[in-house]
Parts: sequence; C-alpha cells; structure tokens
Amino acid sequence: MRSVNDFSNRSLIPLALELPTALGLALMAGVLFNMSVVTAPALNSLSPEQALAAWKEINAKVRNPLFSGTAFGTTLLVIACTAVGWRSRLRGWCLTSALLYGIGVIGTTFTVEAGINNRIVAAIKPPPDLPRMLSTWLVANHLRAVSALAAFVVAWLGFHHSTKRTR
Repeated sequence: MRSVNDFSNRSLIPLALELPTALGLALMAGVLFNMSVVTAPALNSLSPEQALAAWKEINAKVRNPLFSGTAFGTTLLVIACTAVGWRSRLRGWCLTSALLYGIGVIGTTFTVEAGINNRIVAAIKPPPDLPRMLSTWLVANHLRAVSALAAFVVAWLGFHHSTKRTR
C-alpha cells in the first residue's frame, strides 16, 4: 500500500491520475468486449430489417455524455499520463498505452466504425451489404477491444512497476 510520503518522494504520476486512467481504460475494454461478444452476435441473429432498426437504436443510445466522457476522457487521461510521466521511467509505458488507445480505439472508431455507423443511421431500408458491414464493424470492434485491454495492461504494469521501484 502506498503512503502519502511515496508521492512526495517521487516525480512520477500521482494516484489521482493513475486511478481514473486505469479505470477508463478498463471500462472501455469491457464495453468494447461486450459489443463484440454480445451486441454484434445479437444483431447477426436478427433479420436485416430488425438488425437495421436495432443498430440505429444502439447508435442513438451510445451517443450519451457518460459513454462519450469515458471514451474521450480516457484519451485525455492517457495523454496527461504521458505528459506527466515523460521525464520518468514511466515514459515508455505511458506512451505505449496512449498509442494503443489512441490508434487502436479512437483511430479505429473514426476511420472504420464511424463511416459504417453513419451509413446505418442514414439507411431507410437494409443495405444489400449489411452482413458485410456488420462483419467489418465487428473486426474493427475486436481491434478496439483488444487495443483498450492492451492499453490498460500496459498502463497498469507501468504504474505497478514504478511503485515497486520507488520503495
């Protein structure tokens, strides 16, 4: 267990930044894992009309302050951890975690999934390539889930490693 003196004696990332960063990464990994193993398979089991309606509803519901705050707030937190930890031995851990999350989660969201979701929202009837769209979305979401989990593991290992070496 860390004491208050541990923080005053080190120029590393304080617990006040470590904890929400790790929590945000873990939450996003869990949400994305759920989308891959529950939501997408459920959509795949529906008729095209039902899948389109359900997908539209999911897209509407996921655009809320709590989800957006967690997804994009975590981006800011991993960047802050990288900046604060830049002059310490945490630099590599934080930078790796930030790159995994930034490229694997946020980058994939904007380069792959946003386009698919926008097509779904605009569709009046199921597009003929709906199964392919869902398959592409699912592969991209697997990448996001694995990237978020890897970012969490790297950050946690870095935080844990830095604590052990400062004792």
